[in-house]
Amino acid sequence: MEVKTKRKRTTKRAYSTQCFFKIEDKINVCQKFFCKTLCISQSVIHNAIKNRDLIGHFKQDNDPRRRRAPTNKTPSEKVEEVRNHIRSFPSMESHYIRKDSKRMYLDCKLSIGKMYSLYVEECEKRNSKPVSEITYRRIFGNDFNLGFFKPKKDQCLICTKYARGDANSNPNLEVEYREHMARKEACNNEKAKDKERANMLRKFVSVSFDLQAILQIPSGDIGLLYYTRKLTVYNLTIYESALPNNAHCFTWSEINGKKGSCEIGTILYNYLSECIPNYVTEVSMFSDTCGGQNRNKNVAAILLWAVQKIPNLNIIEQKFLESGHSYMEADSMHSSTEASQKNTAIYSMLDWINVFKRARSKNKYKKDNKKVVKEPYKVKELKYFEFKDLKALSDQILKNTTRDTDGKVVKWLKIKRLRYIKGEAKIFYNYNMSESFSTIDVCKKFGQKENTGWANLDPETQREHSYGTRTKKIKTLDNNLSVTPETSATKYFPDELLQLYKTPLSISAAKKKKRLVTTM
Repeated sequence: MEVKTKRKRTTKRAYSTQCFFKIEDKINVCQKFFCKTLCISQSVIHNAIKNRDLIGHFKQDNDPRRRRAPTNKTPSEKVEEVRNHIRSFPSMESHYIRKDSKRMYLDCKLSIGKMYSLYVEECEKRNSKPVSEITYRRIFGNDFNLGFFKPKKDQCLICTKYARGDANSNPNLEVEYREHMARKEACNNEKAKDKERANMLRKFVSVSFDLQAILQIPSGDIGLLYYTRKLTVYNLTIYESALPNNAHCFTWSEINGKKGSCEIGTILYNYLSECIPNYVTEVSMFSDTCGGQNRNKNVAAILLWAVQKIPNLNIIEQKFLESGHSYMEADSMHSSTEASQKNTAIYSMLDWINVFKRARSKNKYKKDNKKVVKEPYKVKELKYFEFKDLKALSDQILKNTTRDTDGKVVKWLKIKRLRYIKGEAKIFYNYNMSESFSTIDVCKKFGQKENTGWANLDPETQREHSYGTRTKKIKTLDNNLSVTPETSATKYFPDELLQLYKTPLSISAAKKKKRLVTTM
């Protein structure tokens, strides 16, 4: 019987694959069905099997795509170049919300588009290719916490929470909101009542005052000025509610003072002693609830002292509007000033003073058959030697500020009204706008003798020299001379000004000086 020779089969197949879907149990399917279901090609399966490790996992190290950077990726040196350019613009803290916000603010005249155009100009000078504007914007937004606009001082936290619907999850918020709105209504009614009374009674004056957001020197559209540190200027505005609505601007630079209670209190005393007529016997002063500037012991001390010292005044009252709803007539002066300064280059304090003066022009009109003449804002620049040391005055006068005559703890942060009366060494207060007051006997502390003779004290100036400043700012101010007109430079950078910058008063030496003297 003939036996046929069997030929050995030859195949290039190294392995066979089986495909499964796991639905409770493994279900064997063909490779074509498997690929169609997952919308993949057979090469994906072969590549996964080829690059698996000993335990069956895909080895990503074998993927060549991980070994090269994307072709459109911005080089790290270009990213750092953009960051350095953004850092070159000086930033400052918010004027209103420094405590709770880490966001810094650039010059309000800048924008991302303006900054990018300046960046392109800088690259052209170096013959360097700039990144795209969208890349510049992405780096600005992702790597920095910067803004251009001014934060809204009067944005109410309670109203925002209530409008957002948080009252559904917090039952106490509904009660808090109702009480908040009642206080707001009471404050607005009190302000309207005082305004009407001031127009009817010649001997009564009602004013509102507020510190404007910080201003700067120099200020203009010159590209170089965007990169430089600037001198800070402060402006406290006081607006009389009765016609003809006299308004006052008290301005000073950071060379001469800060923006604390000593500066604010001194200006209020100057206004009461110099700006109101001799026939006025009572003054009410409305402000926001800023504790560091308006509602504090230093301002209370100077007003209690002022009502005793100024002959014609019998009563001074401080009234604090509800937080978040503190719009006042004095705020209108700020918007008028901003409009007056628009498109105007500022190189000196004199330039700012001129801006304040022309913010309101002389205006004549008739109201209720009466001739009314509104004068331009009255402006006064203050120097460091005019500010009084109110902390020392407060320590000397106010021996007790924690408990009233009924033994209750005084909650200063909730006070809505403070009253100072001639001949009374006491402060009268309440937590609403009612006419019922509690009393703080400030000159008598429990277990101690009553403080007498404080009305004869005369507070000295706060310091003998202006505040010092940082070395970097001094150098920058010197460099600003290159873009400052010669007439302004002589007013802005006199030799004695720079000398004051470089010789600040030693704090330890200042503490040793006697701050108060008794007038004979």
